[in-house]
Amino acid sequence: MSRFLIPVAIFFCFIFLVGCQEKKGNTDEVKDQEVTKVDVEVEKEPDEETATGTEESPFNLNAPEIPSTLEEVVSYPVGLYASKDTQVKDEAVQQALDAIPPISKTASDKELSNLLAYVYSLFKMDYDDPKVIIDSLSIATTPDSEEISKEEQSETFNVEIILDASGSMREMIGSKSMMEIAKEAIKEFASSLPEEANVGLRVYGHKGTSSNADKAMSCAANELVYPIKPYNESELADALGKFNPAGWTPLAQSMLEAQKDLSQYKGENHRNIIYLVSDGVETCDGDPVATAKSLKGSEISPVVNIIGFDLDSKAEQQLKDVADAAGGTYVNVRNREQLKSQFNKTSADAYKWITWYQNEKSDIYDVANEQKSAVYDLSNSWKNNISKEKYLIQFSLQSLYTKEKITKEQELKMYNTAKEFYQYHHSLVEEMKDTLIDARDENLASSLEEIKELYNKNVSPGKKSRGT
Repeated sequence: MSRFLIPVAIFFCFIFLVGCQEKKGNTDEVKDQEVTKVDVEVEKEPDEETATGTEESPFNLNAPEIPSTLEEVVSYPVGLYASKDTQVKDEAVQQALDAIPPISKTASDKELSNLLAYVYSLFKMDYDDPKVIIDSLSIATTPDSEEISKEEQSETFNVEIILDASGSMREMIGSKSMMEIAKEAIKEFASSLPEEANVGLRVYGHKGTSSNADKAMSCAANELVYPIKPYNESELADALGKFNPAGWTPLAQSMLEAQKDLSQYKGENHRNIIYLVSDGVETCDGDPVATAKSLKGSEISPVVNIIGFDLDSKAEQQLKDVADAAGGTYVNVRNREQLKSQFNKTSADAYKWITWYQNEKSDIYDVANEQKSAVYDLSNSWKNNISKEKYLIQFSLQSLYTKEKITKEQELKMYNTAKEFYQYHHSLVEEMKDTLIDARDENLASSLEEIKELYNKNVSPGKKSRGT
């Protein structure tokens, strides 16, 4: 194992403080808690003395468990008040704090931990996924010339994205609609391709409405809004701005049209890839499975990648069947980072196929500098989020004390727990940055692959808690 993997393992196994029990020599294991919502529940127990000295009910603050792995940090729900502009004095924040019942002076460590977890859930920021950086770093791995045949060196590399623009793409994930997220990911993906690669964008269901009266119009809406050609930033931006979520889902017809779009790139000397991004199944009476079989046997011989966007298990099955029929892959993504990660795999493939065709035209040192900048940007973004969360939690606890929800002793205890939590968090982010930079500079080809495997396996020796 590379010497870089020891600190990487530390990073990818970093543990968030969940129970945050008070330190008494050794820390205690915190039991996992399956939680599906953030809520405040009150149970009647009239004999409990509260911080205000009056008879109040003990309480249970139910919130998602504080993350314990990197993947959980990224996927943990963004807090309702997570914004760089949020202040504890804001009226909405104060109302949320007012809704918290007073806590007993004799509250247990578990109750304090639950309260801290609830406050954390209000302000948890949106963290960028390090896996995106790892995928982008992998793009720079230049294949050996002996691995690429002369035929491969003369091939064209063509990607067509088929995007669902049906009405359901208006659904929100966090603060953005699925359509907004998809458009952002497509822009970033297209810009990451080598300049010699071709990319096209087809949309469907972008006219009419989801009403039965508009079904015929919407099902006929199938348009190549950006013809297959090298990436042009302004032209692609204009194309993406011309449609919004509207009507129905002509899935099968979109694949037939894509086959026509790529018909000029027939034969073994072309590398054709189709991405179909959809948040739903066929609704225009087509047969997408049969169409996918036909597409697989066509002369364009495409690699077909089906991306389900935030689908439930029932809706997933048809898209899985389509992917199987096309001899391709299926994956269900639920946020922007996961969608970008899927696109990045093809971006890396494009570099492999085209780098030697252009006689290594790309300047590797420029790529390395860009990748270093990406690592530092990621590190700074995480640290800024840490600082903002720490500030909001600190002053929220102070506000709860002022409102006589907690005692001064309880405020200090939870503050010290949060302080140690974020110190530890900050050190792990610094470790992440140093490790990724070392891996990029000194052993890109081997170390990054090991890092990716480590991340994908989500290696962790188990959850632990750190006391105050």
